[in-house]
Amino acid sequence: MGSDSKLEMVVSLARKNISKKALGVRGNTVKKLLFAFLIPICVLFIGGCSKFSGKDKAELESGVVAQVGDDRILEKDIEEILSHIPVQYRTRYSSAEGRKEVVDGLVKIKTLAWEARKRGIDKQDGVRMKISYLTDQTLAKELENELKKSLKVSDAEIEKYYNDHREKYVTPDRIKARHILVDKEDQAGALSKQLKKGASFEELAKKSSKCPSAQKGGDLGWFGKGKMDPAFENAAFALKKGETSGVVKSSFGYHIIRLDDRRENKTRTLDQVKKSIERIVLREKMEKEIDALKEDIRKQAEVSINEEYFKKFEGRAQPGPEGRELLGPGPQTGPVQAPAPPVPAAPGK
Repeated sequence: MGSDSKLEMVVSLARKNISKKALGVRGNTVKKLLFAFLIPICVLFIGGCSKFSGKDKAELESGVVAQVGDDRILEKDIEEILSHIPVQYRTRYSSAEGRKEVVDGLVKIKTLAWEARKRGIDKQDGVRMKISYLTDQTLAKELENELKKSLKVSDAEIEKYYNDHREKYVTPDRIKARHILVDKEDQAGALSKQLKKGASFEELAKKSSKCPSAQKGGDLGWFGKGKMDPAFENAAFALKKGETSGVVKSSFGYHIIRLDDRRENKTRTLDQVKKSIERIVLREKMEKEIDALKEDIRKQAEVSINEEYFKKFEGRAQPGPEGRELLGPGPQTGPVQAPAPPVPAAPGK
């Protein structure tokens, strides 16, 4: 079978044109993961599956695992697929039952693709575009993998990165504190006197504090500098473990603070972060290598872009981050978090 036909086998699944019910993957997370890996891997070995010829059926029978029409799935195809499955799942699919699951998955893909070709779906312009894009995407990724194999990161490079970015590996001081928040200074003073006489801080916080943390006995959990009202923060960080403050005024009212625990400033050692630094430096090298290669290729391939095309869309609103989904997920940077309020305010404040 030619390259186009092999890619046709996966295109409808790759673009979700085959239902989960037809593939038998509903309700099974691990099986869904398997199919997620089967799709790009089918493209990786475009020429791997063989076209059957009646003349050589007998001599190749021992190496054939399954056959759909003229397409045969060979033992080497299964081994190639297994080599791409993540290590944590590979053991499962190395067993007889697991291999059968892989083969069943391939057969289902091939049978549905066979029917798609019979109906002429592979001739549709949109489908051809998807096949072409999926092919280019796979080849580009494999080229990156080849380049990555040639790159090495030395211990000297890791140490230099560590020394140049040491602040990244410093865990700042953090404290765990409780507080009682009230509106009036004399009320805070009265509560302070009760605490000095042995009253329970937690119980007084539950009864008297207007902060939502009152439900947890005034517990604010762990926090570092820059997260709280400056006056509150300065007073809290000045306390010793187990110590209770006097009355502290902030923009939220009047507080009594107790320091429950403290974690001092700590720097992770080079040995502790060596592996993560190696990945960072390798990624930086890869980016430089890819950028240089792209510049060279652009010159060889005479790449040109029609800027007039973009002018037709000037004035349109820029899409949000979800716009990345058109060409696949972008770099995962995590959710953007707004700064925490200085101290939880009273309800309705």
